[in-house]
Amino acid sequence: MTISGEWFTPTGLTFNSIAVRPETTWVHFSLSDSTGITGYGEITDTQLDRSIAPIVARLANNLRGHKITNDSDVIDLNNIEVGQLENDVPLATAVSGLRCAIADALAQILSLPLVDYLRELHQHPGIADRKVQLYSNINRALKPTFDGSSDRSPSGFANMANRAMEAGFKTAKCAPFDECRAPFSNPGLPREAEIGLDRIRAAKEVIGSERTLLVDCHSRFDLESALALELELREAGVGWFEEPVDPIDMPDEFRVIRDRSKIKMAGAEMGYGVELFTKLMEDDVLDVVMPDVKFCGGPVEAYLIGRELESRWDSSVSMHCPSGPLSLLASAHASSAFGNKIPLEHAVYEADWRHEALEPYEVVKDGYLYLPDGPGLGARVDPVAVAMRGKHWTE
Repeated sequence: MTISGEWFTPTGLTFNSIAVRPETTWVHFSLSDSTGITGYGEITDTQLDRSIAPIVARLANNLRGHKITNDSDVIDLNNIEVGQLENDVPLATAVSGLRCAIADALAQILSLPLVDYLRELHQHPGIADRKVQLYSNINRALKPTFDGSSDRSPSGFANMANRAMEAGFKTAKCAPFDECRAPFSNPGLPREAEIGLDRIRAAKEVIGSERTLLVDCHSRFDLESALALELELREAGVGWFEEPVDPIDMPDEFRVIRDRSKIKMAGAEMGYGVELFTKLMEDDVLDVVMPDVKFCGGPVEAYLIGRELESRWDSSVSMHCPSGPLSLLASAHASSAFGNKIPLEHAVYEADWRHEALEPYEVVKDGYLYLPDGPGLGARVDPVAVAMRGKHWTE
């Protein structure tokens, strides 16, 4: 679908990265045309085992000389099938980043903030909110820093959760079981999970009963151990049980856990496209799907996922975003556009200078992200931040 017949013809592609912690480097790229319009995408590969930049460069090369009128043109011009994107996460990441950059550029050409572009593109009536409620993911703040320090003790989890609550967040999420990995040496609840449960109890104690603690398991368990763990999480009073196993790769096992669980089951952060997320809900695999703008198809596809699923299953979509400020901004535009009812994920305290990575600065206050006023995403990766903590390159 084209708005007012506008198009974008990319001619330039530049990558940049910003080192955050030993386990985290934010990776972005800019796609520009001859008039100076520049769209941005994030392709941080923390969760992947290969660089995405060469894939982006290959796909972007096939866009040169074309009048791009829709972010999905990157799929058509590269002869990519949806099935490929559902089964190849690196390819889906590259496509999602390019779709984000193209949507950003087209919205700029139309002088529309991305949130308004998304709504006008799909004739969505009403005015979207300019602030988006967030929940605090404290896990990345508990990873080692460049000086080697980290505190993953129960008190470390409690202190970080308390910091988030004092900053105005109503919900925190932790990943307390990263030392676990199925198969386990004992049946039922794994011995390795005990320290994770101690972390949960400590964090929940400071959060209190009026606020919510979410638990992410990073697919570290199997069916038997997940069922045993659910009983413990239920007793601890957590708000949701995220990915004890992978719901995309193991939907039958996940459905068994959901059928027996008294806690909402969330996941599917690596999924691509509205069809996949719709099927997960139709098949009763999940209570809450978690599309990630870096993997799911970019902000346009995220909007489509949110609008379709929320129209059929109330409070069923919460965007996944343990990423940098560019992805959070794109996710916030999409979340606001479809009218999110569950807060958007935000990786808090990973870097005290995080807000400075964008120009204008990222604005998070009292648990809300405030969308900038400019067209498109409304911000760009600050070249000063890249010069201080990262690098630029071309492919």
